[in-house]
Amino acid sequence: MDLVINFVDIGKIRLELKQGRRVEDTLDFSFHGNLDDLLISSVDKVLKENRIEALSLKTVSIGGDVDKNSSAYKIALAFIKAWKEAKKL
Repeated sequence: MDLVINFVDIGKIRLELKQGRRVEDTLDFSFHGNLDDLLISSVDKVLKENRIEALSLKTVSIGGDVDKNSSAYKIALAFIKAWKEAKKL
């Protein structure tokens, strides 16, 4: 299973759980300066609803049209980096 953090619009993200090309589940949420907490709790929610352990995900990636210099992108990137480090343990 893969997780895509998809930037849909300014201040809006869609989390997509995918098995290959097939989207198994989605969770949309909006943010206004609180993305760090909201991203973590939203990922936890979609994984829990689907009975998936975070470390069992094959990949976590960023999708959509997002400015790579934005804070939102950097927060999502930091989340992915932390997930990758946790998988190494």
